[in-house]
Amino acid sequence: MSNLPELAHESEFSEILGLVAAARLRAVQAVNTTLIELYWQVGEVISRKIAGAEWGDGVVDQLAAHIARAQPGLRGFTRRNLFRMRQFYEAYRGDEKVSALLRQLPWTHNLIILSQSKRPEEREFYLRLAIREQWSSRELERQFKGALFERTVLTPAKVSPLVTQTHPDALSVFKDSYLVEFLDLPALIAEYQTQLPDKKLLQAKLHEFYQLDVADRGDEA
Repeated sequence: MSNLPELAHESEFSEILGLVAAARLRAVQAVNTTLIELYWQVGEVISRKIAGAEWGDGVVDQLAAHIARAQPGLRGFTRRNLFRMRQFYEAYRGDEKVSALLRQLPWTHNLIILSQSKRPEEREFYLRLAIREQWSSRELERQFKGALFERTVLTPAKVSPLVTQTHPDALSVFKDSYLVEFLDLPALIAEYQTQLPDKKLLQAKLHEFYQLDVADRGDEA
């Protein structure tokens, strides 16, 4: 009986917990934005000093040691990470469109994209997808290992003649190859060609794909 009053207000309590969770998320995002901006600024200073022949690698070593002595509990300013900050700045400087995305991802995500991408277009591709899909660092690395960029951007989509006959506009829809992977359409098409399942199965799957694609485009509008 003593729990009845609490149960009566459970939905209201849940609302308060939701507010707390949302506030904590905003706080984490604000701290992350500040941290990324700091790393950018440090990278800019190091880049400028080295480019102007004012600093060499040895000075960066001294900087790392100085920070460690001045702020013993401060992490993230090792020699290796300082050079990463320089690389981070030099990779994105002058590209305002892409640099605005950097603050939306944690430093670990940015390092994965920076170290594993081979070209600017690939970096932007993974930045946008990691933000949109809210990938963990492990999932981001999995997508790199699976060569998602190469499969979806560099390699033209291979669509079965069966699909193009049934849906002539399929190629334009398949440009969003992430949805294709998500729906596992290539596997479904291969199964259709080898095992000849009911044709309605493939058509139903394609219909589902189109509905998702239209919904996504509506959200972006």
